[in-house]
Amino acid sequence: MVSLICAGIYDADGWTPYRGPSEDVLTVFKGQCKSLRQAISSYIRRTGQSIVMDEENDKDMVSSLLEFKASLDSILEESFSKNEAFCNTIKDSFEHLINLRQNRPAELIAKFLDEKLRDGNKGTSEEELEGTLDKVLVLFRFIQGKDVFEAFYKKDLAKRLLLGKSASIDAEKSMISKLKTECGS
Repeated sequence: MVSLICAGIYDADGWTPYRGPSEDVLTVFKGQCKSLRQAISSYIRRTGQSIVMDEENDKDMVSSLLEFKASLDSILEESFSKNEAFCNTIKDSFEHLINLRQNRPAELIAKFLDEKLRDGNKGTSEEELEGTLDKVLVLFRFIQGKDVFEAFYKKDLAKRLLLGKSASIDAEKSMISKLKTECGS
């Protein structure tokens, strides 16, 4: 960890993208990839656990996970040039942390989608909504309780459609299409 601090990659606030002179972290840390992947995995699990296990902030869990995932993607791209080994490390660590609380993240993801697809979000454009749906779908891929997600999503979808609370029928169709593609049916 000392070598990571010296390199300016890890600080008290967490991971920051390495911005060396036209070289990525893998070039700087030749032969240290395994140790670096373990350190990143540990950081992701520790930070993610604080997000997922914080029951008092369940309403913000999905937003926090989306922000955390975006920062990890940025680090992967800027610091590791989308290296496959680091990509797999991030994926495995993220999958571990999102499933720490059994089915609760699946339920909260469905509720988050319900909130975004309701009338109350008319302040966002179709493109912003589509972008959000795509990001949430990335989280969906990590959850193991897809059946729990499906049950909550179906119930919320039915309520939105029956009560006329849907922000956009096109957005609803788009999300259903994305879920069908993801789940295979």
